Amino acid sequence: MMHLFGKKSSELKQETPREIVCPNCLSKNTTKISVLGVYKHLFYIPFISGGKLGSSVCTNCNHTFELPKMPMAIKLAYYELKETAKTPLWFYSGLIGVKVVVLVKIFSRYF
Repeated sequence: MMHLFGKKSSELKQETPREIVCPNCLSKNTTKISVLGVYKHLFYIPFISGGKLGSSVCTNCNHTFELPKMPMAIKLAYYELKETAKTPLWFYSGLIGVKVVVLVKIFSRYF
């Protein structure tokens, strides 16, 4: 069955900070923090950004933390990484396409 609209995510940025210690296995420099960008699509064409989400995973013990349950040290590192992660322009490609078509249609009457 084909979905007409929905929501997808894409990894915007990831980092493994040296100062973060995994709270599960207590190993240092093994926690990978990721910033995910969510976008809403129509016929698999991205139309609008749905915000940013975060997660962290320890590469040593494979323990995963989602944003609400992250320890404070990991959450601070996530927010620092989130500030530098930019939302890509292609998240709005469907909206830009619709605007271009509308503008071409409007201006084609005058030329």
